[in-house]
Amino acid sequence: MTALTVKEILGQVVSGHHLVDTHAEYFLNEVMDGKVTEPVLASFLTAMKMKGETTDELYGFVRAMRNHAIQPKTNFGFDFLDTCGTGGDGKGTLNVSTLSALTLASLGHKVAKHGNRSVSSLSGSSDILSGLGYPLERTHETCEAEFLRTGFVFLFAPSWHPAMKYAGPVRTALGFRTFFNLIGPLSNPFSPTHQIVGVYDRSLCLPMVEILAKLGAKGALVCHSQDGLDEFSIFETTDFAYFDGKTTKELSFDPKELQLQASELDRNTVFSSSKEGAESLFRAVLDPQGPTGGTAMVALNAGVSLFLLGAVKDIPSGYQIARDALLSKKVLRFARETLNLR
Repeated sequence: MTALTVKEILGQVVSGHHLVDTHAEYFLNEVMDGKVTEPVLASFLTAMKMKGETTDELYGFVRAMRNHAIQPKTNFGFDFLDTCGTGGDGKGTLNVSTLSALTLASLGHKVAKHGNRSVSSLSGSSDILSGLGYPLERTHETCEAEFLRTGFVFLFAPSWHPAMKYAGPVRTALGFRTFFNLIGPLSNPFSPTHQIVGVYDRSLCLPMVEILAKLGAKGALVCHSQDGLDEFSIFETTDFAYFDGKTTKELSFDPKELQLQASELDRNTVFSSSKEGAESLFRAVLDPQGPTGGTAMVALNAGVSLFLLGAVKDIPSGYQIARDALLSKKVLRFARETLNLR
């Protein structure tokens, strides 16, 4: 294939043409090497947004992101999971993915959670963890050692993706969602064997899971609920694309299968309109006084991860195990005694 220059690739996108994955990868490689000017990058991001990104383009972009990430020195010889999502559903839920990750780790499943500071949510993973005393700015060696010791680590994206500094000012200046919001969750520097990703648009489920499969995941699941959440919902059916290591399927899950009680469908324990409220809901699930909607939301999403990991035969079975871990305060003990969270 004939090589194209950065400006030729930009011209293709501005004209509405889709890129092959190698051209998308080359363009972003140049960005992350500091070789693309801010006006050119701004034009490219805007043109990509207007025409819409293809699976091949996103696959190329993710390869570039992963290639420029700091690589761990440890060769992890075990299965582990990431629960990082795209965010952006704008619904104001408590931080389900972080609580789900802590629940899984408390059950002995290894989790390397990748994330950044909150952009659209009231309380992003790094925000809530730092508020609990988790140190974000640590050496890469310390992160790897903690992961091996505890089975849980939070990988603060700016520490692992230094080349993103070239794109940061442009993204901030543009102020709208770009393909970086999609490839971020797919760019975990530890390359997890399994991944569950919540997305802000149902149409992203299949392409995102196909990308994870092409990247070598043993298992992947990408979801969006029919009430607009970028995670599994206890209130409405959730649609998801699922890769089991061999084939990809598009499925749905009806939370009626969980037979939740009225107290477990209380929306006030799931949604908040303020950062303080979201943090309060988070702590209420971590240190529960009884079953609530927040407990059910977290247990469901942790249960989905247990299903993805092959630890249970179906989602309801995973839900029950995760629910028991939360209500018995097993998750709280893990957070306080193993991770030293307060």
